[in-house]
Amino acid sequence: MIIEPTYTGKQYWLTTVISGLLLSVLLSFAYIIFYERLYVESSYLFSIIYLIPFVWLSITIALFKSKFVWKEFTFGKAFLMSFICGVIASILFSSVIFVFYAYLGMESRIGLYENGRQMRELFSPLATAISMLIINVILSLIYSLIIAIFARKKN
Repeated sequence: MIIEPTYTGKQYWLTTVISGLLLSVLLSFAYIIFYERLYVESSYLFSIIYLIPFVWLSITIALFKSKFVWKEFTFGKAFLMSFICGVIASILFSSVIFVFYAYLGMESRIGLYENGRQMRELFSPLATAISMLIINVILSLIYSLIIAIFARKKN
């Protein structure tokens, strides 16, 4: 009798949380390096920061499927795993962005181009962190839908 291993709830959630934490670290380092080295007023190269979660979530699902999934992996499970991972990463990443702008002296580059008070309020540390959170959660939703379509596995 051949026993086919499959994933447990503990493996599923541990993989999701660890992947979300690692993604937030990767996003934070990439954002800071890109912002310091590559940021110009109309740079498209800086947009790479928004593709990193898609690649990371795809790799996470692929590794999880290859290591733990032997039977069925539904669309819902794949979507939930990648979306929760993306939300964890988004929350931690926006928190890091807030800390760097508010307390560690990272300056908003909008001040270099505009001197208006309203522009400074729109790009305050809190507003920047909240906008990054909203953008990354929406992108995580879209990425999770795309990844889950290709990640599902039926018997």
